[in-house]
Amino acid sequence: MKVYYNEALKGGFRGALFAAAITGTSYFVFAKRSPTFRSLPLPAKAFAGVVISVPCIFVSAERAALAYERTHWSGVGQKEIERKLERQSQTWEKMTQMEKAKNWASIHKYSLISAAWVGSLGLAFGIVARNPYQSTAQKIVQARMWAQGLTVGLLVGGALLAGASSNPPDEFSKVKEGDHSWRDILELDEHLTKEERAQLHGSADPKKVKEIHEAALKRKAAAGKP
Repeated sequence: MKVYYNEALKGGFRGALFAAAITGTSYFVFAKRSPTFRSLPLPAKAFAGVVISVPCIFVSAERAALAYERTHWSGVGQKEIERKLERQSQTWEKMTQMEKAKNWASIHKYSLISAAWVGSLGLAFGIVARNPYQSTAQKIVQARMWAQGLTVGLLVGGALLAGASSNPPDEFSKVKEGDHSWRDILELDEHLTKEERAQLHGSADPKKVKEIHEAALKRKAAAGKP
């Protein structure tokens, strides 16, 4: 678990470096070419940097942790992941374009919310900055009010996406017999006999599954395998 968190921290650090490269370059470009940017107070410039940096750090950390988790499975665990990916691929092929869009949005909801937040803030400030009758301080206050409204809207959008992802599965992803992930993994154990494999495949009794698992563990221990 410690290694998992270390990988997440490394991903967050890479995201911070990426954000620093973007914000640093943008700062020098705008400071050189934009009088409006030069007139902004330091807190406003720092806020712009935070708006860009925070999503980069969190998204990069999340992706690094997921990548580590996927690459460090082995044996039956890796086989089960491959089977799950194959089932997901088959389900994806059967989906309509609208269902694919909803599925993709539910998986990447946090990245979408972060990107929409950053883009909306930039657009809001761009619109407010065109008003020639407001001072720079007034424009910043106006942009902050836009930001508050956008934050509420994004929170509502995130709740809707979370609700969509927690809805009952559609006809392409229904599982009639419940979740058998543990049983699927056990079926891949090379120490199972043909009879045990057949019993396992046709049994939904947890006690029976446990008995088969314990018998396989005993044979594995007798064979001297970990």
